[in-house]
Formats: sequence, structure tokens, C-alpha cells
Amino acid sequence: MIWFLAGMYCLVLWLVFAKWKLLRLSLPIAIVAASTGPALLVALLFCSQYYHPFSNDVHVLQKVIPVVPQMSQASRVTRITVQPNSPVRKGDVLFEVDTVPYEKTVDRLTAAVAEAKQSVSVAEASVEVSEATVIRARSDLAFMTAERDRAKMLMEKMAISQEQFDEALTRYQQTSSALTEANSGLKQARLSVELAKSRLDQAEASLGNAQYDLDQATVLAPADGYVTNLQLEEGMLVGGPAAAPVMSFVRDRADYDRGVVIALIPQKNYLLIEPEQYAEVVLDGYPGRLFTGRVLNVIDISGAGQLSASGELPDDLGSAVNSRFAVRIRLDDGETLRLPAGSHGLAAVYTKHVPVAGIPVMVLMRMQSWLKYVM
Repeated sequence: MIWFLAGMYCLVLWLVFAKWKLLRLSLPIAIVAASTGPALLVALLFCSQYYHPFSNDVHVLQKVIPVVPQMSQASRVTRITVQPNSPVRKGDVLFEVDTVPYEKTVDRLTAAVAEAKQSVSVAEASVEVSEATVIRARSDLAFMTAERDRAKMLMEKMAISQEQFDEALTRYQQTSSALTEANSGLKQARLSVELAKSRLDQAEASLGNAQYDLDQATVLAPADGYVTNLQLEEGMLVGGPAAAPVMSFVRDRADYDRGVVIALIPQKNYLLIEPEQYAEVVLDGYPGRLFTGRVLNVIDISGAGQLSASGELPDDLGSAVNSRFAVRIRLDDGETLRLPAGSHGLAAVYTKHVPVAGIPVMVLMRMQSWLKYVM
């Protein structure tokens, strides 16, 4: 930049004093030209590089979803339907794994659920029987209580013997014990119902997990996009407790990311950037072209501002190198522009401060766009 401005200034001096001879070169004019001009150039250069942030580190990003089979038990791939780098829609089948182990588990647990339901029915029927036994025992106890009281009254009147009274008292005690036993049986029957229902819930939960494994045996596309770097082959073992990603799914850009590039801006003038400011972008893949856009938002954090949770105190706070901050720029024609993820380029953001100082930056951006043909 400074060499370009100095060359332009020298060209103007040559045209004025040598080529066109508009002015006669004298000592005072030479002193002014040698001092004032360079000072103005330095001031312009300072304003350009400070008030209009420039970045030579611009990237195009795209989200990639790791596809991880979710089965709890590992199984082998039986069929791969997706083609690498071919568009797929959300819900399309990517690949399938052997479903026989999962189907057998589902069948076994379905039978276990049916058995558990029968156990609940048997336990509930036992409760009904126990309740009827308690009702009958209460009725018998009430009758025996009346018999005991009547026998006691008759014995006091000497109408029955002591032996007959003892027999009535024994029958009363037997009936009371029968009621206690019936209540205990009812309590045990109700506990059996709760236990049977608990086993039923466990069986249904296990069946749900098995059905989930069976459903996950057919792996579907999580969104619109495509699969790239497809290395998965039929016969490979996937899934299980230590399941790892088996393919990379590149999802289509959402409206939030469409036509957006990321520029890394140094700290010295990052705080001057605000949303909706005018920006220009040069991409390596489009030599000779300059794209205009607007700042979408700024991201006020970098990796140096994060500490990982641990039980140890940090010895330092990261690298001594000054961090750069990300600025998201939406290109004006980004909706129709082809932006391969990983593309690199340059960007400049023009703030409201000293607008004239943005002219050298604009010239630099256009020069860089043409230099992309050879660099």
C-alpha cells in the first residue's frame, strides 16, 4: 500500500514539474513537496489501515454432520444406498445394517411384555380373591363376636356351662385370627400387583430400547445435503457402545449461512466494526472479481477467551499471540454465488470514520482481485 501511494505521489510530481511543467520547481516548493506530501501520505495510510479494517484471512465455511449409528449392539452393514457427492433429501436412506439380532431381541421382549401383562392380571385377580376373603372374615368375626357376648351373658345367668362358653370364646379367637390372616394376604396380594407392574414397566422399557435399535438399523439423512468421502463398505461392523462416525454428511446451507463468509479481524480495529457496515470481498476462486456485502454480525469471543473446566488452576491464559475475532459478512449476490466450503480470500470493512481514507483500501482490494490471476 505505501509503495503504491508513494509511486502515485511521485508520478504527480513528475507530471506537474517535469512533463507538463505547470509549476517551476524552486527550493521552497521542493521543501513543501518533500515534507508535506509524505506527511499527508503517512496520515492517509494510518487512517486507511486503522479506520477501515482489512483482513487477508477470509474463509467460506459449511456445517458437516458426523453420521454415528445409534444401535446399542454392533451389527454389520448390509446395504449402502447413498452415492457419494450426490444430493439427498432429509429422511432418505443412507445405509442399512443387519436387523436380525434386533428383530430377535424385539420378539423376545414382546413375549416378555405379554407375560408380564398376564402376571399383572393374575396378581390383580389375587387381590380380588383376597378382598373377598377379608369381607367374609369380617362378617364371621362380627357373628362370632355376637356369639361370644351372648354366651358370656348366658353363662352369667348360669344358663350354659363354662365349657360351652370356652368353646364360643375359642371360635371367636379363631375367627379373629382368620381376619388377621386375610388382611395379611390382601396386603401381600397388593404388593404382588405392584411388583408385577414394575416388571411390566421394565419389560416395556427394554422393548422400547430394542425397538429403537431396530429403527436405527436404517440410517437416514439428517437434513438436505450430500455425503462426501464415503469409505463405508458392506460388511463393516458399526454401532455398539463405542460407536464412531462412519461418514461425513455435508448439510445444505440454511438461510442464516447462505452467502456468508467469515473474516478474521485484528484486535486493533475490530471494535470499530458494526453490523450493516459496507464491506468488499475478494475470493481466490474468482480472480478479477470484487464482491460487495454487508457485515451481518460480529463474534465477540475467540478461543483465547475460553478456559476448560478442570480441577487444576491454569499456569497461563493461553498464547501470547494476539487473537483475531470473526466477522460474518453476507455477500450481496451470495444467494446465487457458488461458494465451495474452504475457499479463501480477502475482505475490507469500511467504517463511518474518515471515509476518504477508504479509497486506498478500495484500490488495494481491486488490485488484489486482479493479482489473483497470477498469485
